[in-house]
Amino acid sequence: MAKIFPDIERTRVVFSSAAEEQFYSQAKTTLSGGWTVFYSCTLSTMEGDDGLKDNEIDFVCYHASYGIVVVEVKGGRIRFDAQTSKFYSVNRHNETFEIKDPFQQALIWKSRFLRFLKKNDIRVPVSHAVSFPSADEQEFPVSSGVPQEIIIGRNRIKNLDQTLSQIASKSQPEQYLKFADVGSQLERLLVGSTFTTKMYLRQYIDGHESRVKDTETIQETLITPIAASRRLGVEGEAGTGKTLLALFLAKHFRDQGRSVLVLGSNALLNLLLSRDVGEGIEIQTYPEMAASFGVNLLIPPTEYSGAKEDWIQFEAPEKLKLAISESKKRFDVVICDEAQDVQPFWWDPIESLVNPECDESRFYVFFDSSQGVFGAGSSDQKFVASEILPIKPPYFPLVHNYRTTREIASFSRAFRTGSGVFQSHCGRLGYLPEIISYKDAEDAKRLLAKLLRRLTREEGLNLEEITMLSARNPAARESVLYQTEELAKIPVHRLTHTNKKSWREAKAPKDSIGVTTIAGFKGMETSVGILLNVSEYNLPLDNPIMSSLIYVACTRAKHQLYIFVKEDDVKKEQFEKALAGIKSTGSLILEGSKSDFEFSGKITHYNPDRVGWLTVDDPAFEHGNIMFFPNDVRKADLGSLRVGMRIKFRPRAEGNATIACDLMLAQGS
Repeated sequence: MAKIFPDIERTRVVFSSAAEEQFYSQAKTTLSGGWTVFYSCTLSTMEGDDGLKDNEIDFVCYHASYGIVVVEVKGGRIRFDAQTSKFYSVNRHNETFEIKDPFQQALIWKSRFLRFLKKNDIRVPVSHAVSFPSADEQEFPVSSGVPQEIIIGRNRIKNLDQTLSQIASKSQPEQYLKFADVGSQLERLLVGSTFTTKMYLRQYIDGHESRVKDTETIQETLITPIAASRRLGVEGEAGTGKTLLALFLAKHFRDQGRSVLVLGSNALLNLLLSRDVGEGIEIQTYPEMAASFGVNLLIPPTEYSGAKEDWIQFEAPEKLKLAISESKKRFDVVICDEAQDVQPFWWDPIESLVNPECDESRFYVFFDSSQGVFGAGSSDQKFVASEILPIKPPYFPLVHNYRTTREIASFSRAFRTGSGVFQSHCGRLGYLPEIISYKDAEDAKRLLAKLLRRLTREEGLNLEEITMLSARNPAARESVLYQTEELAKIPVHRLTHTNKKSWREAKAPKDSIGVTTIAGFKGMETSVGILLNVSEYNLPLDNPIMSSLIYVACTRAKHQLYIFVKEDDVKKEQFEKALAGIKSTGSLILEGSKSDFEFSGKITHYNPDRVGWLTVDDPAFEHGNIMFFPNDVRKADLGSLRVGMRIKFRPRAEGNATIACDLMLAQGS
């Protein structure tokens, strides 16, 4: 096996494209031990009067018998105009974009690299090649500008050992291939100071945002099985698309001519949802629904002499149930989102909203057990769905976490609460969350301003892609943002549902940065989340309320998460422990990948007539073992599998079991 720098088994390797990742994988699995491969080599040299010049080549491959082969990799569909000698990239909409000539790129880098080697007194032959992993070599016509001998397409990439040796042998005179081994010298020069893998947040978001939006297509496949049930509980952790699925159901039944009510806990979110669903669907918070019947669920009237808790749990629900019974307002379909936020005694009046005269009435509850302390749980009693919800198990599980990266999901799980919480599977790799420690409020604001400048100026993010999430009221005297109107000359806009009547008011104005309480942002999401005031919220992380706040805040961020914490706060050590537990090896593709929701496992048992078992190295698979069936093996045409082989799969939940589906052989098996 070849030696590769960097090695995905030891570190996270960032690829600009799936084509680069494919070439890397083939090099790792098909090159013999005599090869050394350097990925993403930046060559910085002084070029006479032109000063410092930087050039990057995708791969530098070295063998003591063949010398160096530098390889430029291009993915996707490529078009070459022979008349103008220009290359174009063709996207899925058949739109073309001019790109640099990859053959010239490889040739120029090789020429500069030869001068660099000569300067360091290294004598070794250097050849160049261009790889198009998704194109057939024969698609490129013979021409002086496109020499077929140095093209590595979908066929020649299958055996890189043979391909690279042939390219070097044909490119160099035989006497040039007699040279002293310079492998150790190349490692010294190319590993470290002249080698890097880059990961720009702007590029990452652009490549992966569409993967998050693809949730709509994926969730639509769940409508039919869920809509067939009259009463159903749907369970999923943050990011599994519960709210989106609830809206799809609402639209589904609305389009059938049924009356639909959607209840949730976040008034700010409801403004945005009302814009998305259109006419014919009522969307309210639980208190707003009660208020429409003349009952305040949360605040007792002035003449009430009992305890507030008694009003919320007993008196108000009874009055609401009576008011509903005396009205004629009913719905054919009632959908309850964030059901874990509902007080147990509210369920009777809520269920009474379902039209008893509708033979096809529906009642659904969507919940995440880890967020139960906001309503049905408390600081000393965790949320247990089977004991509190009006619908009993089994619940319909949402298997995939589409919103957050695997790193954010793994970090947030350290703060999950609840009994028997269901874990979804997140396949999208991304950044490690970043912990930023500060001395006091002034230091926190200084570091916040520095971060915002970096994100907006260096990384190119828009302010609307960033949200600050505060564990306590950001306007409170104890908050690090107390009396703060701007950061880095950017106005701070407090997001709240108070007096807001339009979905446009539910977002921060252009050229301002939004800040909100964590509870006020439940059910919503942001590209980049900045968590604040966790040190100023005086509860330990093992308190269910505090841990749930952290869990909710972390899972709002789709692509990157920053956590601000005081230097002397004990929570800092707990955050660092959660961060240290995240696996940070493997490959990440900036432009997104079809493998984002794929997992791989090693076969530990396989009976072709009955069942097989996989061991999966991922924290989301609670017991580490899942099953697969011979029928899926035959369907994938995998041939004869054996213990020890690795296969890729997509997980599917069947009751309490997880099944491996959409099987394919992992590279190297």
